[in-house]
Amino acid sequence: MPLTIGIDLCDDYITAYGSEDKVLLHVPAVVCREKKDDLWYIGESAYRMALSGKGVLTDRLLSLLKKGGTSTISRRSYTAEQLISRMLASVLWQILNGRDLSIVDRLVIALHKPEKDVMDAVMNAAESTGVERSRIRIISHAEAFAYYTLAQEKDLYSNMVGLFDLSDESLSYYRLKVMRGISRNSVIVEGTDLEEAFHIGILKKESGSELGDRIMTDAAKKCLGNDIFSSVFLTGRGFERTDWAKNFIAYICKRRRVMYEKGLFAIGAAELAEELFFGEEKPYLIFCDTRVAAEVSMDVMIREHRSRLILIPPGQYWYGAGAYAEVMPRGQDYLDIVVEPMDRRESSKAVRMRLDEFPKRPDRCTKIAVEVDFTDAEHLRIRLTDLGFGEIFPASGTVSEEVIHL
Repeated sequence: MPLTIGIDLCDDYITAYGSEDKVLLHVPAVVCREKKDDLWYIGESAYRMALSGKGVLTDRLLSLLKKGGTSTISRRSYTAEQLISRMLASVLWQILNGRDLSIVDRLVIALHKPEKDVMDAVMNAAESTGVERSRIRIISHAEAFAYYTLAQEKDLYSNMVGLFDLSDESLSYYRLKVMRGISRNSVIVEGTDLEEAFHIGILKKESGSELGDRIMTDAAKKCLGNDIFSSVFLTGRGFERTDWAKNFIAYICKRRRVMYEKGLFAIGAAELAEELFFGEEKPYLIFCDTRVAAEVSMDVMIREHRSRLILIPPGQYWYGAGAYAEVMPRGQDYLDIVVEPMDRRESSKAVRMRLDEFPKRPDRCTKIAVEVDFTDAEHLRIRLTDLGFGEIFPASGTVSEEVIHL
């Protein structure tokens, strides 16, 4: 059986799910190093070591990473990336019962939001644990939710599916919809952080429970509305007990199934990890904040026949996605890149890249490199470079670049 693991990495917790033994590990996302020895602890063990005065604790590692911050322990400075690597290594070691981390077949890590700089750093941190880079993938909570849902019974997602994630200080809502098409079905997942978030510490008191129940009930009415839902899932530490949310539970249970899953995002990530290992894609195109919700192409002539050159297909991961092509303009001083959204309510757009600053040469005597990639989920970067035309017209190195909002 393959060793596939899904991890949900957040500021306040880290959850790992190993498909081999169906083990779910959920610990606070904190690390602690002993002051005198190079010994590291995570989770509750880290808290105990820090309380004893023998260690230095660092928490909110993702926030530290985004700020480019460091933690100084015994006169040595550690970057957030290094601390995250320590934490990931400890979690993986526990999931694997002390075995070498290099034997992991696939590792998928889910983050709340897919931000490129954060994804790069987490990828580096995961690789430094000993897992091969080619076996690691970074996704979002939205995509993890999609893979978790598609692993359930089909009647649970025959209509829309909702998900409320209540953690220590945040409240997020996700909506999943299956769109059935002629050739291939699509799954669309949208997520948002709700302004109604509250600290779950208030639930310890009766007055706080009443307030929390009222906030959640109002949020459910706004999010679910009059739409038809097959099921609603709950996850996050705030829903480990629901006796404080009687009105909220009563409302979301009307005409739909409601379930709580503690490690939903980690389990969803593990589902994808297993799929990647076996190479068996689900019969769905998934569109969410980690996937490209448009087709990027160019109209070209191949052997005197007009054809469409697909640069980025719909549904591909934007993180790491890119394309390269070499073309020769014929009778024109521009190139058009076509962006066609998969949402039919949105119109396609043609981005015209002018070649005015490129050297003037006879027709069909200029070869241009076309490169496209993404700076984030919503911004496509187009780069044109003059390659000249052999020894007759050497390359000038002229570059034209534009970033467009999808």
